[in-house]
Amino acid sequence: MRIIKQMDANTTQVQKLYERRPYPHYPLLAKPRWQDGFLGSSLFASHLVHGEGTDPSSPRHFLSIGSGEILPYIIRQWEPSATKLTCVDLSKRSLDRARFRTALLGRHVEFLRGDINQLLSIGGLTHNPFHHIEAYGVLHHIPSFATTLKLMADHLAPDGVIRIMIYNGEARNWIYDINRAFANLGLRFEDDQHIEAARDLLTKVAVFSPRLTQRLKQMGPSSLKNNSRFADTFMHPWESRATINQWFDAFKSAGLKPVALHDRYAELDDLPNTLWKCPTADELTERALDMRFENNLELWLVRKDSSKNGIQPHRNHSHVSKIPVRLKLTMPPTRFGIFEETEGLSFGTKLALWHGFLKTIYNRVDGTYIKLLKAMDRKQAGRLARMGLILPETAHDAGIYDQLLKPMTQSMTPPTLPTGADHNVHNKIEAICSAAQTNPARAAQAARRFKLVVCQGVPK
Repeated sequence: MRIIKQMDANTTQVQKLYERRPYPHYPLLAKPRWQDGFLGSSLFASHLVHGEGTDPSSPRHFLSIGSGEILPYIIRQWEPSATKLTCVDLSKRSLDRARFRTALLGRHVEFLRGDINQLLSIGGLTHNPFHHIEAYGVLHHIPSFATTLKLMADHLAPDGVIRIMIYNGEARNWIYDINRAFANLGLRFEDDQHIEAARDLLTKVAVFSPRLTQRLKQMGPSSLKNNSRFADTFMHPWESRATINQWFDAFKSAGLKPVALHDRYAELDDLPNTLWKCPTADELTERALDMRFENNLELWLVRKDSSKNGIQPHRNHSHVSKIPVRLKLTMPPTRFGIFEETEGLSFGTKLALWHGFLKTIYNRVDGTYIKLLKAMDRKQAGRLARMGLILPETAHDAGIYDQLLKPMTQSMTPPTLPTGADHNVHNKIEAICSAAQTNPARAAQAARRFKLVVCQGVPK
């Protein structure tokens, strides 16, 4: 019998958070638009990273770390039936909700509860090596993330791919300060009344700062009104403060290299297509510090000794496979509508592009799709490529690879944000904090944290 060591105190607190508040806590019978999750497909990753597709009918092993309640459902929809999916999470409640959702699909998923470092260290995972590992929004909540990355690399197949999302630490100072302020006020994620008090307090403080008001508005009402999402954002018990350079150093130490980055909100248009040529840590840091790049880092990693990375994109015609009916029946992703270059495309064009993309990841050639891309406006095609809906080998087939690799603009200017509050609001903020915390020292500490947020951008 293997003995599993007790989790450290920080990991235990993280477990308590997601046990109490599964994320993102959608209604159990809700039907998420799983087609929007195409970036998490292992078939997509193989085409993106290696320039060729794998055989969808061959048994492959997919590991989802910190899978939560929604990702297992989305991943299982995208992965071929032959893929063995293992989902690991600290929270039993999250796994129970995920198990309920995937049971409705009638397709097997293996669920394991535990600390991923321990499971990878003691061999508690039944499928090794893994051809695809995903840790989306997880590593920045693992105190020993460098160890986790090394273990992930050790359990990755030679030509496997890792997909991660990690926080952009340079862009989250204001969130961290709010988190610390709530902690000083003794507000905890376990108590619904504490969350309501924190939400009310944040609303009162935001009155003093147009900049903070705008930031909260950009987050959307769901992040503020949903208790699980509010706690995950502003009351999380442990979040890494690692910089972009520190993350990239950790990748290198683990024997991994980043090969692609998804620029979700088009903040990096002055760089070559980041899905086809990953930016350096310095390029990202420079843009994060002046707020040109505030999104999280969505990265694909491979082992440094990966034999296929960097090859010329081509099609492996021996792996052509039928597209599952469930994919054929999906509507185009909603992301078509959020960019000015693609929002005006007709529904028929969007559907043709979507079906052409699906055929690509199943190793099929769609002549109509390629002709459509050849005739398309280069700005539109460039945006589609940066969204992930045109893959490298398709761009080569259409003769537009070099054009779509280029930057879409010469430069990106830092965003113009409203100013913060004047520094004389400190007394007002301290009064709000004193009303929430009877300990004067802790109330003063909370007020100092809030002042850093509301006065951001205002010279002293």
